[in-house]
Amino acid sequence: MSQYFDLQFLQKILLVAVVSFEILLGAIVLGSNHRSARNRYFFMASLATAFWALSGYFVYYPPVEGFLTQIARFNFSFVAIWLFSVYMFIRNFPEEQKATSAVDVLIVMLGIIFSTVSAFTPHVVSDIRKLSAHLNWEFGFLESPFYIYAVFVAIAIFALLVHKLINTEHKYRPRVSLIIFGGIVVVVLNGVFNIILPYLYPNLNLYWVGDYSYLIFLAFTAYAIVRHQLFDIKVVATEAIVVFLSLFLFIQIFTSSNATEQAVGAIIWLVATYGGWLLIKSVKREIGQREQIEKLAKDLRKANEELKVLDKAKDDFLSMASHELNTPIAAIEGYLSMIIDEGIGEKLGSTTKKYLERVYSSAKRLSGLVSDLLNVSRIESGRIHIIYSEGQIEDTIEQAIAEIKPEIDKFKHSLTFHKPKTAMPKSFYDVPRITEVVINIIGNAAKYTPEGGKVDVSVEMQDDNLMVSIADNGKGIPADKKDKVFEKFTQADILKDEVKGTGLGLYIVKNFVKMHKGKVWFDSVVGKGTTFYFTLPILKTQPPDPHEGQGSVLH
Repeated sequence: MSQYFDLQFLQKILLVAVVSFEILLGAIVLGSNHRSARNRYFFMASLATAFWALSGYFVYYPPVEGFLTQIARFNFSFVAIWLFSVYMFIRNFPEEQKATSAVDVLIVMLGIIFSTVSAFTPHVVSDIRKLSAHLNWEFGFLESPFYIYAVFVAIAIFALLVHKLINTEHKYRPRVSLIIFGGIVVVVLNGVFNIILPYLYPNLNLYWVGDYSYLIFLAFTAYAIVRHQLFDIKVVATEAIVVFLSLFLFIQIFTSSNATEQAVGAIIWLVATYGGWLLIKSVKREIGQREQIEKLAKDLRKANEELKVLDKAKDDFLSMASHELNTPIAAIEGYLSMIIDEGIGEKLGSTTKKYLERVYSSAKRLSGLVSDLLNVSRIESGRIHIIYSEGQIEDTIEQAIAEIKPEIDKFKHSLTFHKPKTAMPKSFYDVPRITEVVINIIGNAAKYTPEGGKVDVSVEMQDDNLMVSIADNGKGIPADKKDKVFEKFTQADILKDEVKGTGLGLYIVKNFVKMHKGKVWFDSVVGKGTTFYFTLPILKTQPPDPHEGQGSVLH
């Protein structure tokens, strides 16, 4: 006898837990978006399950004598509602469906018909009588059609879930898998304990195993919430705690022994409920802010990816254009040089020669522009690196001066290399790149120094580095422009209109020196001139090539 009461007490505990949690979860989901068809069907399924469990319990333990048959009829009615509402919930999961199929209409219409007929007519449940410890069920002529409908909907639900698992987006598949597993458990247990066993053994009292099996489905749904963010677990948990606390305090008001305790309990209930409401609002606001931040971060990542694509396209274009332009420009420059300097062909008139010299000068400027663009493209795409060879810095400077001398003479500047009395130690560096660094700095000094100026070049030791300095007596660099000198496409405002250039030379200088692990900087006074410095570490042995084995890398 005690085992019977223990079992009944266990049923009561499970009944309260399942019904409370189901109604609460349904209300929370509906409240999150009451316009969503998916949420409405979930809420309907939750209520149907709760009342299904309640009516199933009261069939065996009726609260009022004489209503046993009607309670049993309502039990079947809630089963029909549960079937079509669960089907429609899954039909709209995870994304809502705008179109309605003929199968949807058939299942819903038959569900409504069976629910109504079961509740208010004897055509499904005719009568039920309690005989000793067992129930004697008497069914109407619609019993078999009802079971056929239940099996049909169960099969439709399973087929729908399998279809969604196969065809839905990859990100939704874990959610669908959980629903499938939980749904299979619910369908199987309910089919066995609420359909098959009652049909074969009407007196077998194990209905509640099937009725309460929906708790298993809820467990997998809860896991989907936590693991796959089907609904936000923080909101669900907060609302659940607040509702349970409020209900507990509200019940205590009516169980108090006197009016004073009831008044105190009512005040506590009001304060706790209001505080819980504020807590829920705070959690929702926090989640909203987090979602907004995540959206902004996602948009920012997308924008950064697009910028990287555009930047790569720009680099590829510059590289391609520079290569394609370099060959014809070199040919033009070479032929013009032979015509002007070597007198190839007929003797040139003074006017013709002057025009050809202008063309030659423009070709050299265009060649320099292409060279600068090619260098920038190589630097930014990572397709350039330093090829170390042993060099004497004085020889490198003299080579650079020899190459830039015609440009200096054009401006009528004096260019002096103050060669040190004691030779600098030999070091490993990229000779062509450092030659280009010196040429760029001297060329920059020549362009920004008024005609007839002077440029002085010197080199000395600074700790374990070679330090090269190039000074001019030009206009100098304004203080507000100093931070941008080494940026791309930057020119000082002074003499800007008179100077033709790309603004890339010093950007290239900075990167070439940086590749050598050196430093570059300058001192400038407006009206007195500018001195550029760069250092190179003295290397006694040739460093290994970090790009060895990486394929084609441009020098």
